[in-house]
Amino acid sequence: MNEVLLGLILAYVFLTAVLMLAVISGRLHWIFKLTLVLLALVFYWVSYQGWKQAQGWPTDADVPEQFLMHYAVVEEPDKEKGIEGSIFLWLTDLKGQKLAEEPRAYRIPYDQATHTNIQVAMKDIRNGSVQLGQRSPKPEKPESVEGKKAFGEHKYLLEFSDLPDPALPEK
Repeated sequence: MNEVLLGLILAYVFLTAVLMLAVISGRLHWIFKLTLVLLALVFYWVSYQGWKQAQGWPTDADVPEQFLMHYAVVEEPDKEKGIEGSIFLWLTDLKGQKLAEEPRAYRIPYDQATHTNIQVAMKDIRNGSVQLGQRSPKPEKPESVEGKKAFGEHKYLLEFSDLPDPALPEK
């Protein structure tokens, strides 16, 4: 556990103690006391959700338009266990053809075509080729009602290519 989390835990314990002191010994009407306790619970939940993002948990936000892929982990769907399946990606955003300061973890729903593309990209990464990725819109296909209920429906495809060699200046 790092120092920041220890500090946050101590701050929350202190604030909880102050709240309990106000509720127990305060001369407030019981409705105000109940409101204080409920507001504290809401703020604890909101801060927990916010810290999940800050601690490196994967985000469910859309992947960037262009990115540099570092690694991926695929969790395949399992109908018997009730697992829908997910694809976890470690990416660096390429906004304006410039690397973001830090990579970010993303989670997208499982999709067979994306799984296949990621397997090929991971093989290239293991062979030493840096992989660039691009998000492109998924082509619309007229499907039956059963096809729309399939696992891993999302609105884009991920395509990967090798990072081109840098252009060297002329001598």
